[in-house]
Amino acid sequence: MEGVRAETVIRRNPRVVFRSLEDGTGVLLHLDSTAYHGVNRVGALIWSLLETSPTFETLVERVRGRLADPPTNVDEDVAEFISDMGSRDLVRFGDQNDP
Repeated sequence: MEGVRAETVIRRNPRVVFRSLEDGTGVLLHLDSTAYHGVNRVGALIWSLLETSPTFETLVERVRGRLADPPTNVDEDVAEFISDMGSRDLVRFGDQNDP
């Protein structure tokens, strides 16, 4: 969970748009780089949960609560996904005091 702490606030990059697909997956488009990024159902769920800019801890709790049978290491999976999204400039990290 390198770089992502429980109290880290995760915000969507406002220059990214999301399109939900019929099968529950989705596509993210970074408007500056014009790169498309496909996400599976859990990735689409995480993106939807980022609407409120939760802390990492809150995000993991919400993901765990939405999955029928969450894996025991769901926090590690979410951290890896979020870190990857950060490296692609799809999300931004901050704290509660950041605008």
